[in-house]
Amino acid sequence: MAFKDLRSLIAGLEAAGELQRVAVEVDPDLEIACITDRQSKLPGGGKALLFEKVKGSPFQVATNLFGSPARMALALGVAELGRLSEAMEKLLTSPGLPPLPLLVDRGPCREIVERAPDLLRYPFLKSWPGDGGRFITLPLVFTRDPETGADNCGMYRVRIFDDGLAGVRWKYGSGGWAHYRKYLSSGERMPVAIAIGADPALTLAASLPLPAGLNEVPFAGYLRGEPVPMLRCLDSDLLVPADAELVIEGFVEPGATRNEGAFGNHTGSYDQGEEVPLLTVTCITRRRDPICQATVVGPPPMEDCWMAKGAERLLLPLARRQCPEIVDLSLPLEGIFHGCALIAIEKSLPGQGRRVLDKLRSEGWLQRGKLLVVVDAGDTPLTMSEGFWRALNGVRFPGDLALTPDGCLGVDATRKLPEEGGGQYQELRQDASVSAQVARRWREYGFL
Repeated sequence: MAFKDLRSLIAGLEAAGELQRVAVEVDPDLEIACITDRQSKLPGGGKALLFEKVKGSPFQVATNLFGSPARMALALGVAELGRLSEAMEKLLTSPGLPPLPLLVDRGPCREIVERAPDLLRYPFLKSWPGDGGRFITLPLVFTRDPETGADNCGMYRVRIFDDGLAGVRWKYGSGGWAHYRKYLSSGERMPVAIAIGADPALTLAASLPLPAGLNEVPFAGYLRGEPVPMLRCLDSDLLVPADAELVIEGFVEPGATRNEGAFGNHTGSYDQGEEVPLLTVTCITRRRDPICQATVVGPPPMEDCWMAKGAERLLLPLARRQCPEIVDLSLPLEGIFHGCALIAIEKSLPGQGRRVLDKLRSEGWLQRGKLLVVVDAGDTPLTMSEGFWRALNGVRFPGDLALTPDGCLGVDATRKLPEEGGGQYQELRQDASVSAQVARRWREYGFL
């Protein structure tokens, strides 16, 4: 089943034994993040967490909801994450399939309207001691292209400065960043809406580098099997998910910025921050008792690693569209999303491994990956262990290395054909008849 909102997801996780309620009071300043970090490092990703009593706020906080492959699959309504590749393949071969958003005139996200907004009343987290302040770490940021009218929903971290001011850090090259640049050039103020606690399909879609022409909201509707209900903002024409827990509306004045301060990152160190566009909040709309969904970013494994695994399965078909010889890919947890990718190909021509690298570097969602390693495809799904083994046996240094001017590395670790100076290669395989015999007699040998 697909979940329509955050609450139905939490109920589903609890029914599956995947949710831990924390009933004692906890502090959003460091304590919640420390608990979440410790839980994330447990085998299997620990439990999803619902903090019912948060110091300084009347509202609850949910973290680590996507913090394991099982929870990611459950959240997206599939038996296992591999099914997401099948869904994306179907979408790519069926033009017009994503359902358009359903425009509604009311929804749970507008049960309460605050015209004197106070961001400090909400339990947004400070995760690490050196962080510059409190951040919204799992926001859905909605913007619109002022020229084309195209909408974008992206996940960009948001720094809380005071009761009515926040800073949005657009990712360079993202849809939101492109919209902001256009508003900056025109000198017009930019409407922005931030939704917190939406349905899981939309949350994942917001984190994906979807190709041009594939909007996040219809894509989420496709994943969940029905259109996403959207509601027009009170202070702009932006559309936001009607079933969200909380929506922050506001405007970015041209040229208004503030330094966001440091932010503890998945690299294991602090990003020292930068000048970010300053959002003046005009209103907050919410459910009567909103649950603030958050994630904690830090050294893996953490929740974002498993979100990346969902992204990996969805984006594999896009990589195959670029390079049909790609059989599989793996984004190791240590790389967090596309920092590192192992790509398995069916190699048949000299130079094919390097051509795949060049193609992936020229366009698409992997072009800025710090490390891309191309290996030969095997008979089993690509794993970090098998990929490293194949790479180590196939690479020839330094000729197989491709370093970009900005310091990103590509490795053609495929086995070299005779035309590339390689030798004869015959893969080790057990005799098929003996393997079948052993399988038949396995219990006879005394094995379970």
